[in-house]
Amino acid sequence: MTFDRVVQTEQLYRYEITTALNAVVRACQDIVTEHSHRGFWTPHTSTEPTPTHRDLIEAARRDVLDRLQLVIHCAETVAYTIEYDRQRRADKPAGW
Repeated sequence: MTFDRVVQTEQLYRYEITTALNAVVRACQDIVTEHSHRGFWTPHTSTEPTPTHRDLIEAARRDVLDRLQLVIHCAETVAYTIEYDRQRRADKPAGW
């Protein structure tokens, strides 16, 4: 692989991981904007003044946990893919 190709590949890796982590940060910002007040979670549950623990668990999963797990899983997948690709390239004999 030529030097220019290595530089381009490294730049692509940086772009991919930065984009993936920006998605995580944006998801966190959206969650804070939509589901918190002064740094505390404000669940969107039923109209009852005292939600049940089941209502709170459902709201936590729907509003925060599932969303964060998805974007974190995607970012982890990008990181693992980059690591795998780098290892695969390192294992290739010169001239391939």
